[in-house]
Amino acid sequence: MNEKEQELTIRRILVALDASTHSLAALNAAAELAASQHAELVGIFVEDENLLHLAGLPFAQEVRSPAATKEPMTSESMEHQLHLQASQARWALEKAAKRAKAQWSFRTIRGQVTPSVLAAALDADLVVMGRVSRPLHSRSRLGSTARAASANIAGSVLLMQEGSDLSYPVLVTYDGSPAAWQALAAAVKLTPLGGDELNVVLLSDDYRQAKPLRDEVSTWLDERGLSAEFHWLPEVTVTKLIEMVQLTVNCVLVLGGDNPLLGAEAIQELLDATDCPVMLVR
Repeated sequence: MNEKEQELTIRRILVALDASTHSLAALNAAAELAASQHAELVGIFVEDENLLHLAGLPFAQEVRSPAATKEPMTSESMEHQLHLQASQARWALEKAAKRAKAQWSFRTIRGQVTPSVLAAALDADLVVMGRVSRPLHSRSRLGSTARAASANIAGSVLLMQEGSDLSYPVLVTYDGSPAAWQALAAAVKLTPLGGDELNVVLLSDDYRQAKPLRDEVSTWLDERGLSAEFHWLPEVTVTKLIEMVQLTVNCVLVLGGDNPLLGAEAIQELLDATDCPVMLVR
């Protein structure tokens, strides 16, 4: 790297916790990263004030399984549920942090979920969260909070899917820009968790331009005793990138760079079309 390239430093990792299984995948990944990077792991649980307002309405009801019986919903019962979920989130965080041997802290915030997570993210180097908080059906791909985080958080974001972890091979896009260098450095940090397998996708319409990109990455990796498999994306479109990710089956995708296909709309399309963990490096 030269003077214009700054390596991503991870000192504080924020993990947004809720009652979903996607959140548990995010927590485990965040704990692993915190331990490997000697970073502080900060967990937050947001007591959704919208739910509290809803519970206070006279017609509010809750459905209890397995009999699907309906009972009146009260502000007191919702307060109890949220406090219980917060306690469960804290317990899960403590368990994951102790297992990974990571320093940790936890706090509960009352407010609207998405704005609260975005505000808390201002103090973090990396935000880790589940893709979907409470999926309404099996085809849910990206929740509203995850969508807002991927588009609006100025720092780096790691989005995790239920059933996935960071043990997969790492696939990182590279176009030679300073942001792409940061993504490459972040991918190297993730690679030991995935069995030392690093794949670099060179973003260039012209192979003659792709070769110098490969050479500079190879030189940088060689200096650190590292290596990678290289792939060339001849058509730099989000559709082609999605096809490559889907062919890889299981991977951790790291995105960074100034290429137009990594703009907000393209990122949303890619997140909607794939299930692998995705790290957005900024």
